[in-house]
Amino acid sequence: MEGKTLDTKELLQEEQDFGFARVYSVELKYREQPKLDRDLLYANMERYTGKLDQSERQKKTAGLAVWEANEEADKDLLHFFHLNYMVQYAEGEMPAQTSLVEIENRSAADYGTAIQQAWHWHEAGQTLAECAHSLLLVDMMASGLEPKTRLELFTGALRAVLETAPCDAIYFRASDKLVEPEAYLAAIEEGARLYGAMNVRFYNVEGTGSERRESLMDTVGLASLGIPDVQCHFYGLNPDDVAGTLTNIGYYLFEQGDIIGDGETIGFTEDMRWRCEHQYALAAPRRVVIDLDPGEPYYAGRQGAAPTE
Repeated sequence: MEGKTLDTKELLQEEQDFGFARVYSVELKYREQPKLDRDLLYANMERYTGKLDQSERQKKTAGLAVWEANEEADKDLLHFFHLNYMVQYAEGEMPAQTSLVEIENRSAADYGTAIQQAWHWHEAGQTLAECAHSLLLVDMMASGLEPKTRLELFTGALRAVLETAPCDAIYFRASDKLVEPEAYLAAIEEGARLYGAMNVRFYNVEGTGSERRESLMDTVGLASLGIPDVQCHFYGLNPDDVAGTLTNIGYYLFEQGDIIGDGETIGFTEDMRWRCEHQYALAAPRRVVIDLDPGEPYYAGRQGAAPTE
């Protein structure tokens, strides 16, 4: 994969203003203590992400490589260097990396917002309550990759871990989304690359004084990859239809990039002409979204516009 020059100041500004994530991560939740067959993990990692680097500090197992920290505090850290995913820095080229480490398990209460929005998996809360162990998978030095390439690498690394040590729940931090592991793997096989990386959320808006039922739906997770999320603040539309529209536009942006200009309209039928504008999200976390205006009498109002170049 071709890399691009990484500007640290630019990334810091993107992270603050856009919602961009320099480090991408998921938590793998287990009812029982996970057991990692390292030879199998290395083989699966190379199967799904390609060639791994060799260095003096790496353990050489069956011709594959992963860096294993010698420090006692980091004795459980596994660190992979992915030579098929190179990032260009001012000082030179460096492979993107992923790390797997055991972390302290958090209670189900810490995932309250994710459980509330887990429309796709009603057993999410109960499953989390039964989990007592957690692993954390993160990428590092990967934020300079193009969004599709970065997610491709991370998805491959996650598949390698899941096929080595199957877990009971997966939590995507960037999208605040809980997914059932078998459903995730099935979705990825079917080409739904954003199944975990993008979450579609629904909110009833109360206390506005309006006699009409006011709702907000948005996506979360895309901005962390460098792509605007999508939101719609509306009256009187079918939430299932809005969710489908947000999902379709999210995938369109993921595939094509941020190519929808302010004032342009988008639609998937002859009668659908929803106006688009870059704004800051109405619902946390702070990030740039493309706000969708379905027109009268459905549009419930706008947020302050996000800055444009």
